[in-house]
Amino acid sequence: MTIQFPLEAIEIFREHLKEKGFEFEDRPHQFFLARKPGVVINVYKTGKIVFGGKDHVEIEEIKKFVKYIGVEEIKKDSKDYPPLSLKGPRIGTDEVGKGDYFGPLVIAGVLIDDTIEEELKRLKVKDSKSLSETTIRSLAHDIRKLLGEKRYETLWISPIKYNLLHKKLGNVNKILGWAHARVIENLLGNGIECNLAIADQFGDPGYIKNALMEKGRKIKLIQVPKAERDIAVATASILARDKFLWKMEDLSETYGMEFPRGAGEKVDEVGREFVKLYGTNALQNVAKIHFSNTLRITGGVKVEVEGNINSEMYFTTVPKGESLKFQEEFKLECFNLISSFEKELRAFIELKLRDYYGDNWWNEGISEEVRKKAEKRIAQERKKGRDIKQIDALDFSHYEIIIGNSKNWREIFSKVFQDKNKTIGYLRTIKDIRDRVAHSRCDFTPEERIQLIGAISHLRNMMMGQRTLDSFGVKG
Repeated sequence: MTIQFPLEAIEIFREHLKEKGFEFEDRPHQFFLARKPGVVINVYKTGKIVFGGKDHVEIEEIKKFVKYIGVEEIKKDSKDYPPLSLKGPRIGTDEVGKGDYFGPLVIAGVLIDDTIEEELKRLKVKDSKSLSETTIRSLAHDIRKLLGEKRYETLWISPIKYNLLHKKLGNVNKILGWAHARVIENLLGNGIECNLAIADQFGDPGYIKNALMEKGRKIKLIQVPKAERDIAVATASILARDKFLWKMEDLSETYGMEFPRGAGEKVDEVGREFVKLYGTNALQNVAKIHFSNTLRITGGVKVEVEGNINSEMYFTTVPKGESLKFQEEFKLECFNLISSFEKELRAFIELKLRDYYGDNWWNEGISEEVRKKAEKRIAQERKKGRDIKQIDALDFSHYEIIIGNSKNWREIFSKVFQDKNKTIGYLRTIKDIRDRVAHSRCDFTPEERIQLIGAISHLRNMMMGQRTLDSFGVKG
């Protein structure tokens, strides 16, 4: 059996195979080869997937899953699907970003009636995948104006939230099911009569049905492949893609680099550049960590997703007024950036002090006051049964003293960081935000987020000018 997969479904398919006990191999020109006794599946970078093996029962089960997510054999193209003939008030939902390594997952929903449907046809609304970005932006504006606030909902799940949800739920389809259900519930809660909803079939229909609450369970829910054939779903796809484009621009502006779509080789290249600038742990701020791209980008180093889903803020749709001050999310983003950078800075400082002072670097390169504080912490940790290295007992207040020491600066660190006042200023910026994170304060502003990213990026660039971070013994 040979089929053609849309690239956005590849990772969902991989996850499903992993749950079924398949083992994976990297192959040239392939996303992966999946194998278990009796079944071999070749997944090519063109989107083509070829099945082989003698376990026909297992293959039939996989075929069922393939059909669940709306993929058919090559002989049946999406244009061969008949149009849907739904009429009357109905909700349509769609998602964007599930197959993109970088960026958020966005789910949108609209509630239309026959009058609005005619206006949408006049606007020439169709599936967003067939529209240019300029057209999407223009249409999205017109659609929101036509619908009014009570007839559309947009839910975006940032990479940080997505990774936490995936850590908790373990399955992207569960995330999608919850998100579609939440959008439907929110629309039904706006007081407009509606008894029908339609969504694309991305997996077992139970994912959405089981996530619906009181209002959603009273309506009829249709899940079909290529649901964008219905104008309500096509409209939702435009709003979802518009939000996705804005969020990608926001990421690019924040981190000073362009993030490509999809999950191909260009994505891996940009991912490796991002890690050079911000560290391995910071990937969870911009990317969906469970994608196979992560291990290719990090050279096999796993990224540990930090934090837990406990706060109601993770289950909130975007306010219509575009308020983006999700302080808990800022806190996690800052934590990921700082923890990744601090590992590298510690290793860098030790390396430079060893290069200059030799084996006596701890006594000669670090003041007695700092040593005493560090040794006190080491003793406390040992009482708890934990051994830590001397350098790991230091924090940002100590780094400032060590780097700013007149001899250390003159003989060692001036050659690296060049401007002493600027370097100390950057370290203090990081320390201030780090202290607030450590004490669970979340009073960050978007400007401080940018300042933190800039400070870390500048210092890392200075350090990278000396050596690659791998030479410090740091992998992430």
